[in-house]
Amino acid sequence: MKYLRKVDFDAYERRGYEAQYLYNGESRDRDREQRAGGAPPRRPTTSIPSTQLYYVIEGEMQLQLGSDRHVAGADTLVYIPPAPRTTTGTRADVDEFHFEVLAPAPPPNQDLMTRPTQPSSVIGPTGSRHGRRRLHRGAAGFAVQRLLATCHGSEHVSLYVATVEPGGAGPAIHVHAFDQFYYVLDGTMSLQIGLERYTAGRHSLVILPPGCHTASGTKGPRSSATSRCSRPSRCPERSPGMSASS
Repeated sequence: MKYLRKVDFDAYERRGYEAQYLYNGESRDRDREQRAGGAPPRRPTTSIPSTQLYYVIEGEMQLQLGSDRHVAGADTLVYIPPAPRTTTGTRADVDEFHFEVLAPAPPPNQDLMTRPTQPSSVIGPTGSRHGRRRLHRGAAGFAVQRLLATCHGSEHVSLYVATVEPGGAGPAIHVHAFDQFYYVLDGTMSLQIGLERYTAGRHSLVILPPGCHTASGTKGPRSSATSRCSRPSRCPERSPGMSASS
């Protein structure tokens, strides 16, 4: 398996809504990159039969979730449980770039977008890595902000943003019994996967299948920031102003 996959920005033709699939269900989850510059919605009022996450990296995403309209700026997580009607687009004069996760991965023969039979409620949250979420510090130079967990209603996936200072590292080499994905938002990440060592730059997706021994840190003089997806996790203690629906 190719553990590191980088976004190819040269492949985009800037003709509206475009997407690159970086991970297409080799194990259980699906992860993809998308870019739209003044793009119209993919299809009006559709629903997807999986938990859907958008993490906005650049620009602004305009969304209609059910009957509500939202604007999601950079460093914002949008969490959509299965079934709600969703429409996305961007401002006509601004490129927008995000990654999208569908979990669990729909079967290969299942339509990703279907017409909803009835309106569905939308459960929060949206959050920013520069916002009010509390930093939870682990090993020296390693800190995380948890944006999505079971207390927010997510049954299939969790997401947190990890920051590693220069010379810092995450947990020592370890193994998980579930899929895990890192998307490098900034800086350069150093990794050990099995017996091999890798370097992942900005806009790289790191795929860690179940049973994979791994450890990570930062390479170079700059801090690295990664968005990390894995199985649902319980919420840590709540910080002031943080609730299951915020």
